[in-house]
Amino acid sequence: MVEGRATLSRRGFGALALAGIAGPGFAQGYPNRSIQVVVPFAAGGGVDVTMRVAAEAAGDLIGQRFVIENRGGGATITATTAVVRAAPDGYTVLTAPTTMVINAASRDNLPFNWKTDLVPVCMIAKLPLVVVARADAPYSTMKEFEAAARAARDPITFSSGGTGTVAHLAGELYALRTGVKLQHVPYRGEGPALSDLLGGSLKVSFATLASVSGQIEAGTVKALGVTTRARTSMLPNVPTLAEQGYADYDVSAWLAVVAPRGTPQEAVDALQKAFSTVLATPAMRERMKVLGADPTPGTAAELAAFMDKEASQWAEVVRAIGLKPE
Repeated sequence: MVEGRATLSRRGFGALALAGIAGPGFAQGYPNRSIQVVVPFAAGGGVDVTMRVAAEAAGDLIGQRFVIENRGGGATITATTAVVRAAPDGYTVLTAPTTMVINAASRDNLPFNWKTDLVPVCMIAKLPLVVVARADAPYSTMKEFEAAARAARDPITFSSGGTGTVAHLAGELYALRTGVKLQHVPYRGEGPALSDLLGGSLKVSFATLASVSGQIEAGTVKALGVTTRARTSMLPNVPTLAEQGYADYDVSAWLAVVAPRGTPQEAVDALQKAFSTVLATPAMRERMKVLGADPTPGTAAELAAFMDKEASQWAEVVRAIGLKPE
């Protein structure tokens, strides 16, 4: 039950009984009307589409529509500010991406404090990153790439979809942890970065799996490693960086649901239960797999702890490289 500027096939989620889901008793009290979900990106992107899939299924379960409102621009600050200032009644929530905790480390004078002005509801999904190189590159693993970087006279170039993105900071974190010299080349989007990688002007790219899965399948690029601690079901034969000797490396883009401070606990609990229930189903896992996302159901407390850890990790990287927003 999702409304918005982009439409999705229901993919069978309207008949939740087919997925073995029984309604958990949301009929009384909250919610008694539609719920606005603010997405801080334009319609059609990975975060937007992933949130729509989850919200559609959760809306069917909870018995109310989730109305998607896309508020792109401002490096997610515009959308976040709007939700912080919204009535804390459970009927306006935010799709919070990794950018939110990166902004806190890299930008001064934000009009909000995500730790005190928002409350965690539920993690939705993690979007694994993958390190890719051209199919004819002289390295096929991250250790081989590290050796090449150490032997090179000049820093090896790596690309991402933009300065300050998770992919950019993932590459910087790798350089900091290994001590190799890398040179970041930012692009306005992952598509142009991939084009230059294929053209030979770049050595590797840190990218979301969704953006490069087609090229990996076609064999035009090869995956050197997955950045999450555990292997992703979307590339089961590609080892993680942790498996390749980088034991403390665990990076992903992610999206979660948060709400304005003061939102009633009844609403937080109901939303968390609805999202976590649908995210745990085999049907949702298969749908998310197509999008390059791993559904990650959990409690609000687990989300809070995860966000704290992420904020600490990215603050460390931001300070080390002296990142300033564009």
